[in-house]
Amino acid sequence: MKLSRLRFNFGFLLEADYGTIRHIELDYPSIKLSEDVTLTPLVGVITATRTTEGIYIQGQLESSMSLECVRCLDEAIVPVQITLDELFYYPPHIAPPGEHRVGDDGMIDLAPLVRELSLLSLPIKVLCRPDCQGLCQECGANLNQGECGCPADDIDPRFAALESLLKNDRPGD
Repeated sequence: MKLSRLRFNFGFLLEADYGTIRHIELDYPSIKLSEDVTLTPLVGVITATRTTEGIYIQGQLESSMSLECVRCLDEAIVPVQITLDELFYYPPHIAPPGEHRVGDDGMIDLAPLVRELSLLSLPIKVLCRPDCQGLCQECGANLNQGECGCPADDIDPRFAALESLLKNDRPGD
C-alpha cells in the first residue's frame, strides 16, 4: 500500500503544551488522492493546533480538477476551494463514533478528508464553458467546433400536422 503524501506526523504536537500551533505550507504540482481524484496543483496553508481534545486542523487550500463537460464531453478544468476545519481526537478512545482520530503513532492522513471536501465543492453540472453548445443529437458532432451539417428542419413525421399550425395564422390574432 502506497502511503499518502498528505500524511503528517503530529507526534511532536501531541507532546507540546495546549495551544501550540504549527503552520504547514502545501505546494504540490499534482497529487493523486484516490483512483478517482487528482488535484492539480494543491496549494495552501494548514494550521495544526494542540487542544485538550487532540489536534485541530484548519486551513484554506486551492486546486483544480480535470473533469468531463456534461454537454460536449470535452475536458473541463474546474477550480476547487477546500476549507479544512476538523478536530482529530487524541487519545483515539475519546473520539465520538464517526469522528476523526489521531493515530496511536501520531499520524494524521488528510487525504480522505481533502478528497471528500474537494468532491463536495464541485458543481453538480460541469461545463467546459458557460455557452457550451454540446453535441448534435443526430450525428454526435461537437457543436462548439461548428455546424454539423444535419438538416435543421428534420421533423418527426408524427408531428408534421402540428407544423402546419405554426405556418398558418391563428384566427383572432
